[in-house]
Amino acid sequence: MSYPPPPGYPAPGPGPYPGPGGQPEYWQESPKRKGMAIAALVLGILGVLTFWTIAGGILFGLIAVILGVVALVKANRGTAGGGIMAVIGLILGVLAIVGVIVVAIIGWGIWSDSGGRDFVDCVSNANGDQTAVSQCEDEFNQRIEDQYGVTIAPPEPTN
Repeated sequence: MSYPPPPGYPAPGPGPYPGPGGQPEYWQESPKRKGMAIAALVLGILGVLTFWTIAGGILFGLIAVILGVVALVKANRGTAGGGIMAVIGLILGVLAIVGVIVVAIIGWGIWSDSGGRDFVDCVSNANGDQTAVSQCEDEFNQRIEDQYGVTIAPPEPTN
């Protein structure tokens, strides 16, 4: 039993026609592929989480940028979906690369200020002489201790 529609509302139209199995068939457009956009998003997130490792930030960030650009182009052409995910993945990939650059600049500055170049030169000039290399290490450790107040101690042996 069906009831008439409330006043002011139109009557409902005919429903879908039953298909071969007695079930209604609905036409639905197949969903557009979003795999590349999802990959760009995931790699962008990984790049932002691992930018401080430098290698992880560069690797994940660059791939996220590349996949994000390709996915965005496909989404704009209408051949793929996930345009917003592609943009977010692209942005996160760029942020990861910028983070890597900042960490590298800061790390290089600290390394240079603490005498890292002098240490590398000293070890290179030692020509494999273990006594000279040990002396280079001791001088570098003393410089770190004097400059930053951090004592670098060798690991204690475990029994």
